[in-house]
Amino acid sequence: MRQIKKNIISLIVISLAIITGLSLLAGCSASSASETTGTESSQAQKQNETTGTESSQAQKKDESPTSSEQPDMKFADQTLTMTGSTTLLEVAQMWAEAFMKTNGGKITVNGGGSGEGIASLLNGTTDLANASRKMKEDEFTAAETSGLDIKEYVVLFDGICVITSSNINVKELSIDQLSDIFTGKITNWSKVGGPDAGIVAAARDTNSGTGEYFLERVVQKNKTEKDNDYSDMCLRLQSNSDVVSQVAGNENTIGYIGIGYLEAAQGNVNLVAVKDDGSAILPSVETVADKSYPIARDLYIYGNSLTMSEIANAFMEFVLSAEGQALGQEAGFVGVK
Repeated sequence: MRQIKKNIISLIVISLAIITGLSLLAGCSASSASETTGTESSQAQKQNETTGTESSQAQKKDESPTSSEQPDMKFADQTLTMTGSTTLLEVAQMWAEAFMKTNGGKITVNGGGSGEGIASLLNGTTDLANASRKMKEDEFTAAETSGLDIKEYVVLFDGICVITSSNINVKELSIDQLSDIFTGKITNWSKVGGPDAGIVAAARDTNSGTGEYFLERVVQKNKTEKDNDYSDMCLRLQSNSDVVSQVAGNENTIGYIGIGYLEAAQGNVNLVAVKDDGSAILPSVETVADKSYPIARDLYIYGNSLTMSEIANAFMEFVLSAEGQALGQEAGFVGVK
């Protein structure tokens, strides 16, 4: 009997051992399967992340500008030099920067005055001459003698604005009165409706196209009185900015500037209306464009058609384009188109 009980107990222990072993085996299998599934899931996630990165990179690549959208720097290895009018100096620099941004090249803009620019064109030291006056007959003759073929471009319209110190409240002046002031025939403001104070006249220097135009149009009354000249008492200043500084900083002073410099001067000086035969007229975009303002004028760029380079021709096309004219208007001038 004892032997039978021992056998039964042994069978029970063996059975329990087998059951426990099977349970452990099943658990291990499940754990392994779970780990495998987790690994595959992680790998799938990494794959998705990689795909997302590639997609993002592809998108960025698509968003990058294509070669056809890049500016065509066709003049990258070409140079151009402009010299002359201080009236045109600022807008010429604007034109140069805008042109180089989309076309390349190196454009150098120098001042010095219209006379200096035209002389530099005639002697071959500049490619283009900026001028706030038309070339003179003797300059055209000198160009022809030197074998140049001058090409003239009217690039903008300008009005020469008469300004006074803020303490002078003279609202208008005639061409005759202005001529008498700058020739020294009128020396006291009381003679033209102002206070009893001496007049200080500020004019431009001899290289200035603005100064020469004012001399011929106003001082010499459209060249009808060619013996007239600026008084020795006139201050002779180099630029529009110099005139603004002189008039704004000193009482009893009168001067003249291009309309492109008027906005910066307003508030510090008084603007004078000018009359010729009819009513006194203030300079504005409209009165300069229709030439009803008595001291309206053309602004020029001159070149030698025999030596005009590819970049020079392209630059002049840009100046006269809608974009170039818009820059001229932004600088305070009046467009020709």
